[in-house]
Amino acid sequence: MIKKPFIATRDLVVFPGVVTPIFVGREASLASLEKAISKYNNKLILSTQKDPNMEEPNFPEDIYSIGVLVHIFQTVKMPNGNVKVLVEAKHRVLIKEVMEEDGIFYSDYEDIFSKPIEETKAEALKRKVIEEFENYAKITGRILPDLIYNLKEIKNIDKAFDLICTNLLIETKIKQELLEILDIEQRAYKILSILEKEIEIFSLEKDIENKVREQMAEVQKNYYLREKIKAMKEEMGDDTDSEDEVEELAERMEESGIPIELKEKLRKEISRMKKMPDYSAEASVIRSYVETILDIPWTTSTEDSIEIEKAEKILNEDHYGLEEVKERILEFLAVKKLNNNLKGSIICLVGPPGVGKTSLAHSVARAMDRKFVRISLGGVRDEAEIRGHRRTYIGSMPGRIISALKQIGVNNPVMLFDEIDKMASDFRGDPSSAMLEVLDPAQNNTFEDHYVDAPFDLSKVFFITTANDLGGIPGPLRDRMEIIYIESYTEFEKLNIAKKYLIPQTQEENGLKDYKVDFDDEAIFKIINEYTREAGVRNLRREISKVFRKVAKEVVDKRKAKIVINKNKIKNYLGNAKFRPDKIREKESKIGVVNGLAWTSVGGTTLEVQAVKMEGKGNLLLTGKLGSVMQESAKVAYSYVRSIKNKLKIKDKFYEMDDVHLHFPEGAVPKDGPSAGVTITTAIISVLTNKEVRQDIAMTGEITITGEVLAVGGIKEKVIGAHRVGIREVILPFDNKIDTEELPQEIKDDMKFYFAKVYDDVKKIAFKK
Repeated sequence: MIKKPFIATRDLVVFPGVVTPIFVGREASLASLEKAISKYNNKLILSTQKDPNMEEPNFPEDIYSIGVLVHIFQTVKMPNGNVKVLVEAKHRVLIKEVMEEDGIFYSDYEDIFSKPIEETKAEALKRKVIEEFENYAKITGRILPDLIYNLKEIKNIDKAFDLICTNLLIETKIKQELLEILDIEQRAYKILSILEKEIEIFSLEKDIENKVREQMAEVQKNYYLREKIKAMKEEMGDDTDSEDEVEELAERMEESGIPIELKEKLRKEISRMKKMPDYSAEASVIRSYVETILDIPWTTSTEDSIEIEKAEKILNEDHYGLEEVKERILEFLAVKKLNNNLKGSIICLVGPPGVGKTSLAHSVARAMDRKFVRISLGGVRDEAEIRGHRRTYIGSMPGRIISALKQIGVNNPVMLFDEIDKMASDFRGDPSSAMLEVLDPAQNNTFEDHYVDAPFDLSKVFFITTANDLGGIPGPLRDRMEIIYIESYTEFEKLNIAKKYLIPQTQEENGLKDYKVDFDDEAIFKIINEYTREAGVRNLRREISKVFRKVAKEVVDKRKAKIVINKNKIKNYLGNAKFRPDKIREKESKIGVVNGLAWTSVGGTTLEVQAVKMEGKGNLLLTGKLGSVMQESAKVAYSYVRSIKNKLKIKDKFYEMDDVHLHFPEGAVPKDGPSAGVTITTAIISVLTNKEVRQDIAMTGEITITGEVLAVGGIKEKVIGAHRVGIREVILPFDNKIDTEELPQEIKDDMKFYFAKVYDDVKKIAFKK
């Protein structure tokens, strides 16, 4: 065994063949250094401490057993008393024992060397390790290019690997592991593993550094832009800071009348917003939410002013006729005046287009001195339109109801849901189901919009809905509403509406307010009868407006000061007539053609039934897009005729030799309902007996298989529809006699009614004598 002075290094592993500087400061180490220079020909044993923080290590347990024998080249004393020593490691040594003599540490050691390796394998491993080290150098940027060049020039693989290990930026413990591996092949794989891991770590660090740098650049850019915008605002006198806006929102929140639970939630949201950059998307979402909540009128209401006389005057000013509807509305307002806390029914105005449902809702708002807001539900498919969107993405917003209240600014307006029968449902939900809570007085005081995410009291809102057809409203929703029917207008009512409302309004709209325009009654009647066929007055208004546009052109071209519009001029203004209502009255009796009466969502109308007899096998053919109820009525009528064939003197076995074809014109229009039985029966009897049917008469009613005539609905609409097209005689079921009392007096005076209990009563009137 050989003995030489010994020094323990801190955080430093010295590899053979490499010149390395070390710093010596401990008293014992300085003594060992001095002894090595003076007595041991500049030779010294170095080994690394296991714990670099230990000031006085114990030997041998606190040092690694593998170290190096070094040659001392140079020593330089530092100003702080330490000595900088430049050493070159010669080879590895195995430290057997460390002892102390006279304050100097010595080590007994044994020289050890790397195991030899096959030359070909050594060259391959060397190239691979140097190649990987070169990649490591490029990524870290901390290795000098000259070192790579020198490595490639070194022939000895052991020396090349030791040089690489010296320049690796790794922990001291891992470097010690490399020093202790004597098998060159194993050391090569260990170096490759370390290099691969370090390259990956440095790559990730580089990516992170680049991202941080980009973000910092973006932050600096945004800061610069914000400061610039702030300076510009100050220059323009608008120096409102975002912090001021947040404080303003906080003040508004504290002063508002929103519920306490919601206030606490808003405080948290505002606190979150303070910590976010102004330009962040989430801050924008929070700001929108807070502003929306504060804009909702939680406690703001208008005072009701319900005076029945004033309300009646307003309704009469705005609408002609509709006496029953007005009476129902006045009754409702009277109850509301007596019981201000009434959570009463929701009114649903049902009637054909153009009869004034929406304007009636306007009038109710005027009569109550309340604000008015209209929400159109036609084509609404998404439940979120009613309940709002959940606040989970940018662009979320409250539903139409909360948005309308926010816009109108009070929590007790008259709110009109227009076209409630036109809502649809699909994969996005069922909006009609969402309306159940809104229109239920027992539930809507805690209506919860998904966006607001807190209950809102809708019980103070006066809800009015409109619909053309009750069939389009689901049963549970219909059950929550008080139905008020608005029927079709008569010609006389349309005349008065035109004179009192439509003509003055359209005259002003077309710039003729300051001109004298005489519009005589016969001209109005001509437009009503020959250019419009409708339950309401929407098309009548359109045609009158068209007349005034022509008149405006005349005024501009010919500079007339007074214009007279009579029935002779209507054709010049509106072209050829679109309808000929008197044509039906002039028709001669026909075989197999019968005028029935039908009720549709746009009012009453006539429904012609045509029949023809052909050779065949007794089949009953039906055409005209009929529903199941109409088809059943046709079959019942045919069976009834067969049962009384002898009484009608129809030839035997006609049902085996003749086919009867029933056609309902306007085939593209769906037709269904139990009111065409007597009409179909009359058409079948006509073709089988060759008897002519009167064309100046119309009929409605359902027939049983035994020949009884049953009552049907929509009598008022059907009779008005018959009167509109020029028919003055109608056959009705006897049980519908009471319904004729609801008809306007001018219609009753102009019509002749026949009431039938059984089909024989119809037969006596319908066929030409």
